[in-house]
Amino acid sequence: MNEKPWGGRVNIGTSSLILIFIILCLTVFGLLSLSSAGSDWKLARKNAESIRGYYEADSQAVEFVAMVEEALAHSSQTAGDEEYRRLVKEELGSFYQEETGIVRTDIKMPYGQMLRIELELDREEEAGYRILAWNVYHSMDYEIDQSIPVWTGS
Repeated sequence: MNEKPWGGRVNIGTSSLILIFIILCLTVFGLLSLSSAGSDWKLARKNAESIRGYYEADSQAVEFVAMVEEALAHSSQTAGDEEYRRLVKEELGSFYQEETGIVRTDIKMPYGQMLRIELELDREEEAGYRILAWNVYHSMDYEIDQSIPVWTGS
């Protein structure tokens, strides 16, 4: 007479299914977070490389400006305008554009970027030049790959 109404068996099916579902969810979320952490690590390394490249280019740009200052110091400040331009042209070579009076260089950076430095020679300035540009630009034009046939709706 001690029979139990459910037949004496313990019903563990529902609790087992819930436990399996919870373990499966935790495994999926763990793998997603691991994948996200790996992507974040790659992005952080790429960002660090880009920043390192910029500061290396900026350091080279400062050395370039120091070279220009040295070349301007060697040029006679008391000489006439034509003589001054000739001396500057001899000192700076292809960096100097005589027709505009601008000294320009582009310094290569990672990921197809360049750091452009433009200095306008101005004898009235204390340093002998004025900075026109000190900026980063993309040196390569990229084209969007449209070779994959995409349905346009027609």
